[in-house]
Amino acid sequence: MAAKALLNAAALRLVGSRPFLRGTASMMTATATFNRSLFRAKFPLSCFASPVRRSFCIRATTESDNSASMESPLMESMEKKIKEHLSAESVVVKDAYGDGRHVSIVVISSVFEGQSAVNRQRMVYKAIWEELQDRVHAVDQMTTKTPSEVASKS
Repeated sequence: MAAKALLNAAALRLVGSRPFLRGTASMMTATATFNRSLFRAKFPLSCFASPVRRSFCIRATTESDNSASMESPLMESMEKKIKEHLSAESVVVKDAYGDGRHVSIVVISSVFEGQSAVNRQRMVYKAIWEELQDRVHAVDQMTTKTPSEVASKS
């Protein structure tokens, strides 16, 4: 009985206050906990997703692969469609990650006067709907302003 308590205490000490496995066999739990701690010693936790099972992807970009300096035909056609559809004074469409599938958009148009932020975004989405159906996966960032909002910020 003392050995069983000792194994449970060792398992709790190795993983912290929460045992990661629950089972009827304390020996199995202690062995699995011990094996996991050996695995963590070889591979630090920074190699894996966080314990709450959130996974994420970090994309590193440099000035050389930043596609803001490179204009693709897709970005140019999106800019043209937004300008025509919204009579925009200024439109900037950038490839956010260099993959051609994620874009960020900045639009300055007087058509946005009196519109909510959601309605402004809907107007932009309507202008580029065709591209969003097959070539562009997501709009990562969208800024929509009126000329008076830009002037008041300056």
